[in-house]
Amino acid sequence: MIRSRRSGGAFLAIGVALAAFVQVCSVLSGGTHAVAWAENDVPDCRHVEVPVALSEGGGRDARLAGQVCYPTTKRDGLDGAVQVLVSGTGYGRSYWDFPYQPDTYSYVRAAARAGFTTFNFDRIGIGQSTHPLNTQVTIPSNAYTIHQAIAQLRAGTVDGARYGKVVIVGHSLGSLIALYEAATYHDVDAVTASGILHSFDPLGVTKFVATLYPAALDPRFRGHIVDPGYLTTLPGTRGRSFYYLPNTDPRVVDTDEALKETATALEAGGVFQQELPGAPRPVTKPACALSPPALCGGVASSVVYGSTRTITVPVLDVVGQYDPLLCGGANSMNRCGNVAAVRQDESAYYTGLARRCLTVAQLPDSGHDVNLGRNAQTWYALANDWTRFTLEQSGAEPRCWSADGQDDGMRFP
Repeated sequence: MIRSRRSGGAFLAIGVALAAFVQVCSVLSGGTHAVAWAENDVPDCRHVEVPVALSEGGGRDARLAGQVCYPTTKRDGLDGAVQVLVSGTGYGRSYWDFPYQPDTYSYVRAAARAGFTTFNFDRIGIGQSTHPLNTQVTIPSNAYTIHQAIAQLRAGTVDGARYGKVVIVGHSLGSLIALYEAATYHDVDAVTASGILHSFDPLGVTKFVATLYPAALDPRFRGHIVDPGYLTTLPGTRGRSFYYLPNTDPRVVDTDEALKETATALEAGGVFQQELPGAPRPVTKPACALSPPALCGGVASSVVYGSTRTITVPVLDVVGQYDPLLCGGANSMNRCGNVAAVRQDESAYYTGLARRCLTVAQLPDSGHDVNLGRNAQTWYALANDWTRFTLEQSGAEPRCWSADGQDDGMRFP
């Protein structure tokens, strides 16, 4: 009798398991990733390779290698939403999914806890993605490959799920690429930028540029990269370029040095091209105030303001308080101390909804790499809360996220 009862229980268990399996299969066949909605710390991730062309009309013979990572908690209203994560100069996808103390430093995990799917990938020329000639790796070609990836995410050909809402999230050079992509292709629902403004600190950038040299000479890439147009940072220089060291774990810097990636000379030159409108701002601002609106706001708009004036979706821009490349570091000349002034200056580079809903925030006690300071989770919380709010809006006049009443460690205008 005991054996009979065990056998019946076993058959019942098998039946329940089969029923669950059928339900999972039906979900997967519908193009949605099945997730066990328990409070997990580590998201389920799937390796993907996305075929892309480097230029319009070219063959799709390049690949973007990355991971799609799925939510670890259920959040109503976020089904079908994905964040596309774009790394900056000298970084690959590890910037967004940092392996050291990932519960503190991984944006991917924070987004998964907030209910978001992420597509975290190596940009073209980086990591496991295709490495073409350096002359083919530019801000426009990066944007074009990401545009193709977004189209495939929406079509369901990346991981089998169709994503109806896409937010592009960038850091540093990755933010410039994200902004350029949104301005050119109009295929995203919102933009989150970090580590970028429309003007920079000349001394800080000069010091950083001096740390770049051919990746072929670097011990990490020697024998793997021979193209002289691929650059990386000199060993031991990333700490003072990218961090506010008093609020940085030294082991983070060590890990960063070990995982560093490359950039191309044309990507670096593209940064200055994209930032160029901000350089003469002290001259163009009063000149435009005295000129007919049709001049600076029309025929000369791209020269005076760059490409971001054609962005038509909300933008979040987060900078570290002591970013040496943008703000001037921890000194009396730091120009990011007045967040309201920073927002006012940035708003000139946007129009319409993008300008009305522009959110600018400062992460205190942080450097250029806002993901890798001890308070990274503070900006992660803002980014995901802002994204959730923004995606919930609809209609001709959507509401803008407001910092009123916010007391989460960030500084707002």
